Amino acid sequence: MPGPIKGGEFELIEAKLILSTGKSVGLKSGTILGLTIKENIFQYSLIGSIAIQDALNLGSFGPIIGQEYLKLKIRTPTIVDKDYIIDFTENALMVTSLKMRQDIGHGVQATVLDFVSREFVVNQRSRVRRNLEGSYSTIVEEMLRKDLDSKKRLYLEPSAENKKIIAPNTSPHGIISMASANAVSQKHSDPTYLFFENCHGFNFKTLGHLYSIKPKLIYSHTPQAGTKYLPNGPPDVLKKMHNIESLPITSTPDMIYNNTLGVYSSEMIVHDIVSKSYTKNIYNYTTAFKNERHITDGNKKPYPLVNPLSLTEDKKNISSFPSKQFLLPTTGRTKDTSVEDGNNQYVFDSNTWHKTVQQRNSQLGMMQAGLQVTIKVPGNCILGAGDMVGCNLPYHAAFKTQKNEEFDNIYTGNFLIKELEHNFNFGEGLLSGEHTIKMNLYKDSLQNPLYAPPDNFEPTSDHSKGTVRINWDEDE
Repeated sequence: MPGPIKGGEFELIEAKLILSTGKSVGLKSGTILGLTIKENIFQYSLIGSIAIQDALNLGSFGPIIGQEYLKLKIRTPTIVDKDYIIDFTENALMVTSLKMRQDIGHGVQATVLDFVSREFVVNQRSRVRRNLEGSYSTIVEEMLRKDLDSKKRLYLEPSAENKKIIAPNTSPHGIISMASANAVSQKHSDPTYLFFENCHGFNFKTLGHLYSIKPKLIYSHTPQAGTKYLPNGPPDVLKKMHNIESLPITSTPDMIYNNTLGVYSSEMIVHDIVSKSYTKNIYNYTTAFKNERHITDGNKKPYPLVNPLSLTEDKKNISSFPSKQFLLPTTGRTKDTSVEDGNNQYVFDSNTWHKTVQQRNSQLGMMQAGLQVTIKVPGNCILGAGDMVGCNLPYHAAFKTQKNEEFDNIYTGNFLIKELEHNFNFGEGLLSGEHTIKMNLYKDSLQNPLYAPPDNFEPTSDHSKGTVRINWDEDE
């Protein structure tokens, strides 16, 4: 295929709607009005919608009753790697509802259909009622392959523990949720597992693994996208493909939220039911930061998203106040004495709350109230939720420093894609229309440490204004 003509090009290779009656309806570029596919690292499944021009009254004639299948295959021109093609021809998406039908004239209706991945529907009708043994990662793989009957690619980071779980008549996603909350990576002892799906497959990975991947693309903002020209005259398409079209900053660290959730500091008491003893552990975000995995820019050292300055004269900082407490039980210090193997031996690992709960709570909590920005860029089929990208926002100020910064001091460098939304707007012809991506990006570290003056304490008054006690009477 020739090189790209404009940013956001895409090629619709196949689109079919399979009705519950077995009839197949081919969808062409001129038939489809729009297509949206949403990915999120906190969601177990893809969701989306497709809008079509319907001259056959499929909603009634088909009929469309929420039991249809949607086969899709889309790629970015010049991309031939199968791993970077959005392909749901073998593993079709499932239509869950007809969201809207509206007459648009000349006997044609605009019909909007909602869809999800098949595994999401299978999960709703499945229950797990058996013993499960092995590491949490192997249990997740078993849920996906056996209980959810999925043939899609699974990117799996092995976990360390050896467990026996008596599944309490719950859904496969319920087991996966429990595994994600308790698993610790085999290689790096990282407890921040996430299970999610993007257009390239399922993922069971830690944040540390996601952070270690090099950025796939680097985006910057130019005020007038598409006006840059190559030496011979035509627009610089590649520059447009890496241009940020909109860039609202959506979040910075929220001290109230983070204190409430225990992001900065927490206390955990673990009670051993067998030995009738307990252990206590204090989590300190600023001291634990250097031993955890965070987003870095190349080989640069990351720094916390808080200022470690002393808030009080006795040298207490923001992580010196455990604002959340966890009370958790366990059965045995190292081995789980509540379950046995076939030889009546205690060979399975007990809950490792001391390795998982507080660090996981802090790092996942910071994802909800860290540095976030939502950008809109020309689309491609390479990116997915969970990928890393470079993002450089412009330095906005009426007056610049002597360094004459080009990019923002904080919102620059590598970011993790938390949410990604593919939007395909169709037109006539093979390569017409436009593909755009809306991404919510997140970062949990700074490139440079914050200056912490030794005497910048929280301001408090030295003189009390006293207490005014008020008495009142209804007759007055």
